[in-house]
Amino acid sequence: MNIKVTVFHYILDRSYIFLLFIIFISLIFPIISAFISLIFVGLLFQGLYLRRQSSTNSPYIVLEILSMLSLIYAAQFFTHLLKATDIVFLSYLIIISLSLYRLKRIIKKKTNYLQNSKVAFTLLLLAFLLNWFISGFLDLTQGNFSVFGQFGYFSYPFLAIMNFISAFASITASPWFMIDMGIWLGVIGIFRIIEYNKLENKIRYLLMMFAYAFYSIYLPSFSPLQSEVQYIPYMWFNGLGTYGPVRSSYLLDGIIGTFTVTAILSFMFGSRQICSVTCTAPYMLQNTFLNSMKKYNRSSKVGRKTLTSRMSSWYKWVMSITWISLIILAVLSFLKFSILGNDPTMFYTSLYFNVIWYFQFMLMPFLGNYACVNSGICAWGSFNQLFGYLGFFKLKVRDLKQCLNCKTVDCANACPVGLTDMRAWFIKKGEFKSFKCVGVGDCVEVCPYNNITFYDVRSWIKEKLYPIQFKHRGTT
Repeated sequence: MNIKVTVFHYILDRSYIFLLFIIFISLIFPIISAFISLIFVGLLFQGLYLRRQSSTNSPYIVLEILSMLSLIYAAQFFTHLLKATDIVFLSYLIIISLSLYRLKRIIKKKTNYLQNSKVAFTLLLLAFLLNWFISGFLDLTQGNFSVFGQFGYFSYPFLAIMNFISAFASITASPWFMIDMGIWLGVIGIFRIIEYNKLENKIRYLLMMFAYAFYSIYLPSFSPLQSEVQYIPYMWFNGLGTYGPVRSSYLLDGIIGTFTVTAILSFMFGSRQICSVTCTAPYMLQNTFLNSMKKYNRSSKVGRKTLTSRMSSWYKWVMSITWISLIILAVLSFLKFSILGNDPTMFYTSLYFNVIWYFQFMLMPFLGNYACVNSGICAWGSFNQLFGYLGFFKLKVRDLKQCLNCKTVDCANACPVGLTDMRAWFIKKGEFKSFKCVGVGDCVEVCPYNNITFYDVRSWIKEKLYPIQFKHRGTT
């Protein structure tokens, strides 16, 4: 058996011992134990990924571990929030008792997370809750944090849901949350890089990890340029509302500058420069475990409706409504109107990226992977997809006959967006271009004939310089 696989089997099979170790550490160094917990979770998910081909008790073991870790940090969170120390003592008592019980009596029930959508959903839900409670705990220990700081507190009963959203988003918008998500997803992201064979995919993933650290963590929270960043083009990495309301002082250079630069880059290199590099979504979706969830693009009811490159009428409606709404909100923001005391564009951006997106993340087993792309709900993504579609980027094949004779259709099966019709286009035109293609590169990676290549502005330049040598070829 592969040594790497053996190591992860060892971790999974002895996960309750590791849990007891984390509990012990948390009694002395609660903050350090939080980071150890996140690394441990990443290793557990990698172990699940390596066992994805068979039904085992591992998913249920991980569910229990996540539940107990969530209980620990939920107790820590509410202890700091409510100043009630009894909660922590009770949670530790429950977890230690259950862990000792599991050391003697293992879980016998078996399943496969790729065949059990409810288990897959619960895994993502508990992983998110653990991350949320750890981040909330760290936010509270650092001080200067308000649970309802994102949208404010609403005293009216009919706005109670807004208090939930405000509390939810206050933590998901915090730097600690992005750091914590970055840790456990980074662990399985590293294994994704190792898994890649194509150098371009390795480089893109490394750039994506850097972009996540830079745009999502350093720039908005720790950079000395925090007060000036809204004036810099390409810094509004989530589009309108990223760094502030629409104001004339930075409308031209900051906002319009960002849209102009990113449109040019998408035109030259495809929307992957956003949707597979600088956006936070690909960092959270393209690692080993989450990428395997693309199976639900075909098996879930909603996922099946988003397959192929065809833009359905409902997709167009959602995208149109999203953009019309955002334009109206931008005008209201410029005129200094507010929504429930919040700037309209900042309200929209935070509501989508800090609330709705994470529900899409957790509901992946029912919606399919890359729901942000397949639903048309992400305005920033669709803007870049438009210019990517109009520009140079596409997928090309070296030999049409290889596609015609292909029996595996690995390219279509590997696509995390669910573009299952790419082989038909390869056979018909020798290339594939889709509004929904965000250039993840899994199709290039898995082609058994090494027949698929990326084509972008670099390829176009090479074709002009060396028309014979680079005919029917892209960049590899």
